[in-house]
Amino acid sequence: MVKMDPKLRIDALKEQSVASNIEFFLITDIKNVYYFTGFLDISDATICLIIPSGATPLLLTYPLSYELALEKAGGCTVKSVESGKISEQIINKAVSLNVKKAYFDKLDFPTYLKLRDKGIDVNQDGDMIWKLRRIKDADEIELMRKAAKLADIGMQAGLEAVKVGVFEYEIAAEVEYAMRKGGSEGTAFETVVASGPRSAFPHGLCSDRRIQGGDFVTLDLGAVHKGYRSDITRTTIAGKASKRKKELFNLVLKAQEEAFHHIRPGIVGKEVDNVARKIIDDGGYGKMFVHGLGHGVGLDIHEPPRLSPRSNDVLEAGNMVTDEPGVYIKGFGGVRIEDLIHVLADGGERLTKTPRGLEV
Repeated sequence: MVKMDPKLRIDALKEQSVASNIEFFLITDIKNVYYFTGFLDISDATICLIIPSGATPLLLTYPLSYELALEKAGGCTVKSVESGKISEQIINKAVSLNVKKAYFDKLDFPTYLKLRDKGIDVNQDGDMIWKLRRIKDADEIELMRKAAKLADIGMQAGLEAVKVGVFEYEIAAEVEYAMRKGGSEGTAFETVVASGPRSAFPHGLCSDRRIQGGDFVTLDLGAVHKGYRSDITRTTIAGKASKRKKELFNLVLKAQEEAFHHIRPGIVGKEVDNVARKIIDDGGYGKMFVHGLGHGVGLDIHEPPRLSPRSNDVLEAGNMVTDEPGVYIKGFGGVRIEDLIHVLADGGERLTKTPRGLEV
């Protein structure tokens, strides 16, 4: 269980709401509900946390989730609602509190219209929540350390499974089994095992392609611990690497290493991205680095802050970001190397520890 105090997080959101004259905050995103209450529902559940500025927060759930929510949720009252009636309860609560201004993270359109029909000014604003979520507290950091260790377990199993003649999906199976056996709640995202020419696809997932001698093999994977995710990528070679492949790998490795040494509080996301991008561009592959350098990670696999050519996000201590430059050459293959980085007061700390060398 997350050791955080739900009341502290709810109070922090209330402070922002009061400053913006928001009387009523509706939270329906499963991860946000978990962040503020400690209760994590299944991914497709319908749920709503109502945070009024001057009243006790109320968590609305359907009967299937009620008992567990009652046990796990903190900082709020929990109410079981008949199937299909959550929207009605939201409207009734807003009217009873004479709400004039409400904000939400996600909201279905019918409920939005019903609130507007009651004369309530309704707006979407996830920035206030991300302002809190993007900086991980001590408890969250420890959960992400564990998720990173589980990802390392999966990566080690995956690298050991890379052999000529093995199917990509067999390697993915070894990865996921090892992480599950180690204690992961699942995968942070769909496991990527992309070999040979397919390694030129940044999101190549895995297929029924057999590994061939001399192939680049890229493994991109993540684990989940107490709802928190991790992310790691390694590229290796099945057999002997050609001179060009070694040079390409070393170029990407250099870009990743230099970017890592620039990660610190106060630096802007596009500045870190530019460090890696310049190295790859100087190496002649600039147009083949087709994505941003990195992204935040936490309860979601993609969160603020971003490290990209256009990102004005300023890094802060407590951020968790990826450092993942890549080069992708159609018909030849690609290289990506990624680590999960904890932004410290004076630099960065790699939470993923698997060696980054080329050979298995």
